[in-house]
Amino acid sequence: MSPLHSLVTTVAASVAAATVVVGMAPSATAAPHVTNRPPAYAATTRSSAPSGLATVAVPASTSAPCTSVRQIGDRRVVPDLGMSAFTVRQYIGWCRDARGSAWMNFASVYVWNQYHARGFAYRSLAGVAVRGEPETRGFTTSANRQQLSYSIPVRTTSVCTQGWGKLYRSGSESAQGFTSLVC
Repeated sequence: MSPLHSLVTTVAASVAAATVVVGMAPSATAAPHVTNRPPAYAATTRSSAPSGLATVAVPASTSAPCTSVRQIGDRRVVPDLGMSAFTVRQYIGWCRDARGSAWMNFASVYVWNQYHARGFAYRSLAGVAVRGEPETRGFTTSANRQQLSYSIPVRTTSVCTQGWGKLYRSGSESAQGFTSLVC
């Protein structure tokens, strides 16, 4: 990765994190509530943002955001356009957020080379689905044609979670994929 790309990625992540922290109410958790997140577990309702919180578009990271990382649960390979399109995984790692360091969960989406080689525009979406909640946490959207992306780490190690992913391409969406449930 070039030094300029590293600098731009770091600055963009810092600006996004600062925007989320500034816009949060004192009683809010470290995970921002973003109204444009897709529902987890195929829920049919979406909640609106609490008053005082701004909707924030958070870019996906291109590198694992934590240390001491290990995969949890089973990965899921998701087909699209008649081929294996992407893989969703969930991880646990020692991560840092506005409240300090802790064990946190995050997800990744890897777009397979055969799908990427088709040459069309796509963006991957990633997040952590919590059992019983209608929306994912740590939701991110990747840059155009970014093959590997990660969600924001979230403090969900004490609840049942699944890694979640989906591709958005040319005005349509792929099937969504969930890793196995980890409690």
